[in-house]
Amino acid sequence: MRGQERQEETPQRLEPLGAGSGAADIEYEQFMKAKEVQRKMFQAENKTIVHQCADTDIIEAAEGSVACIDGNQAAAHVAYALSDCAFIYPITPSSPMGEMVDEWAAQGLINCYGQKLSVTEMQSEAGAAGALHGSLKAGAFSTTFTASQGLLLMIPNMYKIAGELLPCVMHVAARALAGQALSIFGDHSDVMACRSTGWAMLASESVEMAQVNAIVAHLVSMERRVPVQHFFDGFRTSHEVNKVKLIDYNTMKSFINWEAVKEHHDLAMNPRHPHVQGTSQGPDIFFQCVEAGNTFYDGLADLFEEKGKLVQEKTGLHFALYGYEGHPEAKHVIVVMGSAAVTCGETASFLAKHKGQRVGVLKVRLFRPWDSSRFLAALPTTTERICVLDRTKEQGSQGEPLLLEVASMLHSSAHSEIVVIGGRYGLGSKEFTPNMVLSIYENLAQESPKPRFTVGIEDDVTHLSLPVGPWLNVLPEGTTECMFYGLGSDGTVGANKSAVKMIAMGTELHAQAYFEYDAKKSGGVTISHLRFGPKPIHAPYNVRAADYMAIHKPSYVHNYDMTRYLKQNAVCVINCSWDVSDLEKQLPAKMRRDLAEKKAKLYIIDATKIAVKAGLGKRINMIMQTVFFKLSAVMPYEEAVEMLKKSIKKMYGKKGDKVVKMNIDGVDASIEGIVECEVPAAWASLAIDKEASDSKGNKVAYGKGPRMFPEVQNASQFANQVQAPCNNLDGNSLPVSAFVPGGRVPCGTSQYEKRGIAIQVPKVDMDKCTQCNKCSLICPHAAVRPFLMTTQELGKAPATFKEGSRAAIGGGVLDNYQYRIQVSPWDCTGCELCVRICPADALTLGPAEKVIEEEEANWNFAVSLPDRGDEIDKTTVKGSQFQKPYLEFSGACEGCGETPHVKLMTQLFGDRLVIANATGCSSIWGGSNPSFPYTTNSKGEGPAWANSLFEDNAEFGFGMRKAFKQRRDYLAMQVEDTLADQSVKMSDELRQALQQYLVMRQEQMHDLLLPKGRSIYHQIMEKLVPLLEKEKGEHPKIHNLYDLEDMFGRSSFWIVGGDGWAYDIGYGGLDHVIASEEHVNILVLDTEMYSNTGGQASKATPKGAMAKFAESGKLTQKKDLGQMAMTYKNVYVASICVHVNPQQAVRALIEADAYPGPSIILSYTPCISQGFPMAESIQHCQMAVDSGYWPLYRYNPELAAHGNNPFQLDSRKIKGDLHKFLAKENRFAAVMRRDPKHAEELDNKLQENLVQKNHLLQVLNKEDLEGQFSKLVEGLSDAKSSGDSITVLYGSETGNAEEQAKNLMQDLIARGLKATVSSLDDFEFDELPNQKILILVVSTCGLGEYPANCKQTWLKLQSADLPMSWLAGVKFCVFGLGDSTYSQFCVAAAGFDTRLGELGGQRMLKRGVGDDRDEDRYYTGWEAWLPELWKVLGAPALPLSQDIPAPSYRVDVSPGTLEKPPVSDDDIIPPGANRLTLLTNDILTGDAKYDRDIRHYEFKIEGTNVAYKTGESLAIWPRNPQDKVLEFCQMMGFDAAQHLRILPLEGARNWCPTELSVRQLFSHVLDIFGKPNRKFFQTLALFAKDEAEKKQLQSIVENSKEGAALYRDLTHDFAHHADVLKKFASARPPIEHLLQMMPVLKPRSYSIASSPLMHPDKIQLCVVLVDWTVESTKELRLGECTGYMQMQKPGAQIMCAVRSSAIVLPKEPEKPVIMAGMGTGLAPWRAVTQERVMQARQGIKVGKCMLFFGARYKQEWLYRDEFEGYEKEGVLQMHTAFSREQARKIYVQHRIVEAGADVAEKMLNQGGHFYVCGSARQVPEDIYTAMKEVMMAHERCPEEDAEAILSNLKMEGRYTVEAWS
Repeated sequence: MRGQERQEETPQRLEPLGAGSGAADIEYEQFMKAKEVQRKMFQAENKTIVHQCADTDIIEAAEGSVACIDGNQAAAHVAYALSDCAFIYPITPSSPMGEMVDEWAAQGLINCYGQKLSVTEMQSEAGAAGALHGSLKAGAFSTTFTASQGLLLMIPNMYKIAGELLPCVMHVAARALAGQALSIFGDHSDVMACRSTGWAMLASESVEMAQVNAIVAHLVSMERRVPVQHFFDGFRTSHEVNKVKLIDYNTMKSFINWEAVKEHHDLAMNPRHPHVQGTSQGPDIFFQCVEAGNTFYDGLADLFEEKGKLVQEKTGLHFALYGYEGHPEAKHVIVVMGSAAVTCGETASFLAKHKGQRVGVLKVRLFRPWDSSRFLAALPTTTERICVLDRTKEQGSQGEPLLLEVASMLHSSAHSEIVVIGGRYGLGSKEFTPNMVLSIYENLAQESPKPRFTVGIEDDVTHLSLPVGPWLNVLPEGTTECMFYGLGSDGTVGANKSAVKMIAMGTELHAQAYFEYDAKKSGGVTISHLRFGPKPIHAPYNVRAADYMAIHKPSYVHNYDMTRYLKQNAVCVINCSWDVSDLEKQLPAKMRRDLAEKKAKLYIIDATKIAVKAGLGKRINMIMQTVFFKLSAVMPYEEAVEMLKKSIKKMYGKKGDKVVKMNIDGVDASIEGIVECEVPAAWASLAIDKEASDSKGNKVAYGKGPRMFPEVQNASQFANQVQAPCNNLDGNSLPVSAFVPGGRVPCGTSQYEKRGIAIQVPKVDMDKCTQCNKCSLICPHAAVRPFLMTTQELGKAPATFKEGSRAAIGGGVLDNYQYRIQVSPWDCTGCELCVRICPADALTLGPAEKVIEEEEANWNFAVSLPDRGDEIDKTTVKGSQFQKPYLEFSGACEGCGETPHVKLMTQLFGDRLVIANATGCSSIWGGSNPSFPYTTNSKGEGPAWANSLFEDNAEFGFGMRKAFKQRRDYLAMQVEDTLADQSVKMSDELRQALQQYLVMRQEQMHDLLLPKGRSIYHQIMEKLVPLLEKEKGEHPKIHNLYDLEDMFGRSSFWIVGGDGWAYDIGYGGLDHVIASEEHVNILVLDTEMYSNTGGQASKATPKGAMAKFAESGKLTQKKDLGQMAMTYKNVYVASICVHVNPQQAVRALIEADAYPGPSIILSYTPCISQGFPMAESIQHCQMAVDSGYWPLYRYNPELAAHGNNPFQLDSRKIKGDLHKFLAKENRFAAVMRRDPKHAEELDNKLQENLVQKNHLLQVLNKEDLEGQFSKLVEGLSDAKSSGDSITVLYGSETGNAEEQAKNLMQDLIARGLKATVSSLDDFEFDELPNQKILILVVSTCGLGEYPANCKQTWLKLQSADLPMSWLAGVKFCVFGLGDSTYSQFCVAAAGFDTRLGELGGQRMLKRGVGDDRDEDRYYTGWEAWLPELWKVLGAPALPLSQDIPAPSYRVDVSPGTLEKPPVSDDDIIPPGANRLTLLTNDILTGDAKYDRDIRHYEFKIEGTNVAYKTGESLAIWPRNPQDKVLEFCQMMGFDAAQHLRILPLEGARNWCPTELSVRQLFSHVLDIFGKPNRKFFQTLALFAKDEAEKKQLQSIVENSKEGAALYRDLTHDFAHHADVLKKFASARPPIEHLLQMMPVLKPRSYSIASSPLMHPDKIQLCVVLVDWTVESTKELRLGECTGYMQMQKPGAQIMCAVRSSAIVLPKEPEKPVIMAGMGTGLAPWRAVTQERVMQARQGIKVGKCMLFFGARYKQEWLYRDEFEGYEKEGVLQMHTAFSREQARKIYVQHRIVEAGADVAEKMLNQGGHFYVCGSARQVPEDIYTAMKEVMMAHERCPEEDAEAILSNLKMEGRYTVEAWS
């Protein structure tokens, strides 16, 4: 009853999830149709011309029935019938055999033994072979299916199975072996590598023969106990669909020798009658035992013959072991195996019958054992010459295997008079066609035939190839040939497969089908080759003379030669949106000429429009199939449509009536859409521009001398010579000379493809863009990128690019640039991810054609811009996306989840990256000829990428790392030897650089990252290489070092692969590598799907998911690779997902690379095979993380070395609905639909497992691990947090707020308080009211955006259901981080602060604010806020521990001189600064004795990247006076001349050059004359050796009465860092601590006093010198920056940056501007006036400028003559106020009131803008009061109304204040 209740409840449970009653089908209707095609299309390691036609329907054949199947299905049909067990591992092209038998077993098919076949998927082919061996030993008849490398992994067990005489049949879809490159296509390389294993070898050459020979193989092996390798050509036979007569299971059962079955059972391992086998033998007996098995092989061929005749008796089907076809008295005979025998046979018969040629072919089927007597009996006695063809190559041998077998046989059998030659053909499925066969016969007929040759290629290097003549048609009369050019996932292939079966099974016609695909994982071209005819079709080659051609994508007519294979009088159909009138301009000239010359019939149809109207989306398959039946005349149209509609009901019936009706409607509407087009006769005479083909241009230039390897072509050459022909489907024409031996190819060829496959492409609204760069981060194909450009560069941009660019935001170096997000419309795949991830909806999709037209030129300009990645900090998400993506435009599926992770890795480490890539999806989109997406930078640096095999990738990458390490050790030896050799003369710079390198190496330092994420070793290399190149001629040892220069940098080694490799076949190697101490990194791209080989089950498959070999849902849970790796304790482990937490992913990658040992990163990579629309990947991944399905964490063993918890859980809690997440994926939802009860049980178990795992991770994340584990044992770990614990929560986008929150937790703990820290969204929302004290640290990102990890909490807090007392009893305070240049400054912190108070929380402390624009960034506000926090918490001002903290910098010191620092002063450039030349430094106040020093400065910007706009300011970085710096050094005991090498460590706060002198550190970097903060005093107290001084310093920190007085005195005297250090002489922190204690020199900004319209090549400033007298010492001091500027002479290099300001001019120049400025506040108004003057001079109508200028005396009337001139031009109206020129002081505000009527008129009636510039102390308020009086007088209104008027002006941006303190 309970089970019944659960069964009844299940639909209700599933309905809300979208998985019940087929609801999930509706959600995925369009998606699942495409997925079914792609699942089969992309089941191979490589998609280059891959065929699919595996049919998993159960074959229950009746006697004499006919089926339309492929070779794989024919073999699987027999293997299932005659086997007990199958042990498999998927490998293309054999995978469908294993998948089919598994599906049949799942559906209950009974074999000849009355059972279902037991099917087991193993972890590798080696595992499958081992299990196979064991199963045979235990008495089962077992089988396996394999190919290529998989077969080679089985060789050791094959020897054992043969040696132990165990009956077994292995079915092999023969395939090429990976040599210079991977090939998944057919030849005999793999089976021939096994010819010495002792297995019999039986070859099949057709689909029908595969069935018959499979039976014979099983019967022979069963009876004689010799294992048999039954093989047929991969793809050409395994995937060719043909009409065959099926042999039913009852018939097969009658063939079985049951005595042999009993014998096998009797000889099996059994404790009832035990025996021992597999012993160790010595040299005394081993040889004899080997020979003892000879009798089992004697007469084996006779048994094959016998069993073949047995099958013939019952079925009428028989194939001789050595069959002959051709002229009965042939003189010239070809000997061949496999599908080529069919081609040779058809050609020989044709030549003999129609040409009278005495030629024939001997078809070898039994290769082992070789039967000479049968061979010679089949060979015509008239034979004079034999050509043996091999489909393999054995380097260095005298011939290939079949040739050697034939030659040795003829020699030993007294037939030596027969001339024997040999040739190679068809490697890697190279086409083998009748005209090639003819060329072989022609060679045989030569007087001196070429003894060794190749055919099918042009070998212009070793000249072995035979010339091939024109096409030879040997097909039976009446055969119709068809070609269909489709687009991957448009349904073309599925429709054609259906059509073949309909015609073959519904008519008397014979049919054949074969399908090709290009190398793209998605969106590639598909070519269907179909043949129909009244006679059997034996043509294992592609269609080359089509009677019917369908072109399903209109762009193909431009991309490919569509009419090359069109037959005379053929039919050509194009799916397009063109009218007949468009054809003249749309069709290429050659196509039009061919259509006319071949008298073809041309039709067009807009199938896409019909499909959309019918609701089918882009699936045009049924429409084009209907057109085919209408126009091809293969069968009566009415019958065809009736059959087609029946097939639709069968195919889509389970999808519901709606789907069926949509497809039928599409069929019905198809005929009306066909338009017949006239082919004008004039087209036949069209002229065609043929490019002159220079064969030399295609050749690779081979090296001379000892180096035989030629240079690899550059990307552009390769694109022209190789890529273009391949992409035009013309790769077969390329000669040998076009390729480099060994398979080496250039990087970055994908950029030349420009596929244009997207239907819709994103466009960017830059006015909405927040410049977060997330669109670039998530783009799988690097088709969306941010670009930075200078104003000068922008001037050269296309107009729309210029219009769409905006000033870069974010501060620092970004202030110097303009910014734009640019899409590459040709490379975009239309996945929508960028649109989905954009927080501001700035991206929208538009029609591809329109976007290409608008954006193509913009993209081309964007990629021509300089790469500015080196200037940007790559350790942030935003900064990482300014780095060049070294992975671009791959062939990955649209929306791929793997490529964003790998692309990010290349952006972080690309210029020093070495990748070992496991075979799989990532190797196919990463390395499929001829498109290679890994690219290089302008220096030629980029990822070095290589692929070995599927199973050995970890070891492969490990070997790379060991080799590099050995070579670098050798380099270190050479450096050491060179430095020690006194005879080697070198410059001091080179010697010092080599010594620095040696120190790093000798200390075995792992790589340290500089502030921008760059490698320190790489920086050393960049310094060394130019020096070595310059001095290499000085001594041979220096030259030797120069030859080794590429070893100076430290490469970043990454082993990359998918879950199939990492969890299964490659796990043994992976485990060994992470157990080492070697510095290698592993990135696992976990799709959980074996996605590249078709979605088989594995140890990566989660519990409950459907997969191949787990059709009812996997019963066991997924292997936890992360936890297993963590048990080693020395492995860095991280679990990441870029889609959910990109900052965590960036951190994990950087930490892993820097960690000095093995690391493994598990990345959750959504895949189309999981069964959900890829456009929803971002939301879907968020659900995966929220539900606990994919936790995010990092485990860093280095933290444990410092006493910290090495584990950090970055996704804290389960907060999502797991069942809802699972229902969104078809792999889970399909199980729910098939068996709801079973699915519920599995899903509940999965949830239980995930909760347990998350529970364990929560425990690991606790600081008190030992105590927590103890509690776990006691069952107490679920206890609520202690009531007196302080909860610190953060919302952080870039990591700053998170860092401060975690620092705060440490500070709280250091003060004896309990504290926990978490992101806001990871904290249990309902637990907020239970907290005693909440401290929030929240940043604001973008234009007022809340960080991603606090958005959910913020939304929940807005709920109207929360009572106003919800947080009563909770004390809280908030600190906000932001940038005051943004209008929504700290809005997130303000929002939380306000809302917590509204909900009843008790605010402990006023909200703190950290401004990124403050002198010390957000630290300024933070350090002012902390003491107040300690007070309200009652915590001590100082930590309880008084230990000196560990330094955050490593400082290496070496001797030097003041005259020769390691770097030039002018080359020390702060981040974001530009070096400008000072042109003018003039005093404006005339008399040098005047008490105010006001100066005019000019800077040269001509020839630089600096540009400016009127109203902006110029930031200037000061430098400390040299004499004062030397005094400081002397006081501190530092040697100012010493050289420093500074490396930032964890927690480093300040930027600093890596190399500089002590003097330069204190003059150019640290602000030793700046004001100290309390943190400085706190840290300084730790260094004070004098107790009295220590006490004084501590009193300042504690803010005691004495300390407050002392601090007040120091502040009153404007004491700086140097003053404090002088006062506290016993405190002498070393340099590595001063770097953290003191801030760096900060820039000061000054309003620019010039307009770019008047001074385009200069920036002018007007600055007053700041000075004051220290009261206690009467010392005159100058402002840091103004004092520095005063001393600079023309020609000096000044560090500057243009910054925006509050001053924005009205867009309409006719609007009046009113300006008020005091003193040097005149500067911006001079610029504004110049702007208006220049506009007026250009004839532009401008509004009046009113300038109110105030100063003390007329002598301070700056630029008087200039302004008076502007007044004369009528642009300016000036009002001056010199306060001390008369008895009564007159100020600017007085003049404004006096001119009130004019001011009010311009502001209120003419739309004027009012600006104020001056000191912030009093000026803004005084001016505001004056303006208020003006409004009151003019408007006759009360004060509050006047204030409202001014308030509105401010909101409109028409009342602006630019003030300084």
